[in-house]
Amino acid sequence: MEHKIDLKDRSSLTISGVEHIYSFNDKKVEIRTACGDMVVDGENLDMSKLSIDEKIITVTGTIDGIIYSKTREPQESFLKKLFK
Repeated sequence: MEHKIDLKDRSSLTISGVEHIYSFNDKKVEIRTACGDMVVDGENLDMSKLSIDEKIITVTGTIDGIIYSKTREPQESFLKKLFK
């Protein structure tokens, strides 16, 4: 799945490739995208468009930051490493 973000004037953010919305309030949006987890920080945030079929959301308000985090891979257990 393709993932894109389009930010206009720090006030309108369109995100495609959205797989899950963890939380949403007027200061923070936490989502999972096709490219990993994303946090959008800002003020007076509002979800003005949500299309589950197209996997697109549009967030309006004052966008202060967009942060990606790596998807965590499961780690091998200590015992499994020990007996390799």
